[in-house]
Amino acid sequence: MAWRLLLLALLVAACAGGSAAAKSGPSGKNTQLSCKKSDDKGAGAKAAVSDDDEDDEDEGDDDEGVRFEVAGACAKVTGGVSYTYQQASQTASGLPVFVNSNGTVTAGSFSNTVSANIGLEMTRATPVGALKTTVSADWSKATGDGTQNGSGKVSGWSAGLDNKLGLLTVGYTGTLMSFWEGDFLTTANAPGRSASMIVYEYKLDEHNTLAAGLEANLPTTPQTYTGIQSFDLSDPVYTLRWRHERDDFTLHLSGVLRRANFTQSPLAPFFPDTATVRTGWGVSAGVKLPFKFVGEDDEFNTQWTYTSDASSYLGISTDLTMYQHTVRSLAPTTGWSAVGGYHHVWSDQFESNAFASFVSLEANLLLASPRARSLRTGINLFWKPIDHLKFGIEFGTVDMQLEPNGIRGIFDGGGGRAYIGVFSVAAEL
Repeated sequence: MAWRLLLLALLVAACAGGSAAAKSGPSGKNTQLSCKKSDDKGAGAKAAVSDDDEDDEDEGDDDEGVRFEVAGACAKVTGGVSYTYQQASQTASGLPVFVNSNGTVTAGSFSNTVSANIGLEMTRATPVGALKTTVSADWSKATGDGTQNGSGKVSGWSAGLDNKLGLLTVGYTGTLMSFWEGDFLTTANAPGRSASMIVYEYKLDEHNTLAAGLEANLPTTPQTYTGIQSFDLSDPVYTLRWRHERDDFTLHLSGVLRRANFTQSPLAPFFPDTATVRTGWGVSAGVKLPFKFVGEDDEFNTQWTYTSDASSYLGISTDLTMYQHTVRSLAPTTGWSAVGGYHHVWSDQFESNAFASFVSLEANLLLASPRARSLRTGINLFWKPIDHLKFGIEFGTVDMQLEPNGIRGIFDGGGGRAYIGVFSVAAEL
């Protein structure tokens, strides 16, 4: 039975996808922040802008959230509600296509989802630098999510101190492996794991930053108890990132190293030739390029990742190495992923995005060497009739294939393609 569970996990992991808009870690900008009114906002609106770099002023002049001053600190509250309807032509490979935010899956050919989110960001000047704290939470209710009233969780928090020595951040936030971002209604496989972590980032010069981090043990999920109360660094994940940013392009290189201990596995005495300690690693590269010859705000970005015993950094929801506890393997579980997206602005009210993501996973088990592959594509159109209100439609495909490479009848393969249509309406502060 455990063998079948691993094979199922391989395929579900390949099809489940990661975050459609993977968030990167701390920015590492050394700035002295102050609160002041934005020129084009109401009297109560505030913006956090830099006294040292006028270019940063644009970041405070956006219309996201509500800004105000409280007890000498700059505060920003963000929030939103949304409704999403998804319809699939079939379930690829007989497995669910829709993965809910609480980790459950919807086995049917359609899904309705209502969600809400809220966030608070505060920046305060201190004698030792700018102190920035953030906290966010979300709630959702989806078809077949196994709940009556939906599920809510604290989705992230952080506290960062930024000065001339660099940026030190502690919290439950996005991994340094994250780079690719996109605005999509379905999910794309892109590195976007969240974890409790400690990150130090230093700005080498005007264009280059270097960051190093310690992330909590794998696996982890963005829930209140694991995200807030658990900060287990007994077997930490080590991450390193170099970022080069200019007006016309951005380059990203990152790496991850982790150790997984399976000495307590009940099967270890029966399979002495299988490893009890796994050392996993991964590397990733990304680039973002503007396409101003097509449109002033058009851009293309892509990210490529390879991992060995660190599959959760491929942009999937499962760390397959944990199955070594009950399903012994002869070699590391390896995989690679690639994702690319294009953003085009038609007018002030209309914009579109297109993406394609691919994931391949391979495992070397005692009786089989299964491989799972997944290809996702999507294209959408958003309409913003007024500020803070957005309608969207999206069409996409999901292709999945499982090659068992084992004993016929025990490890059966499969594959298929599903077509997905999505409609969404969202309102935000």
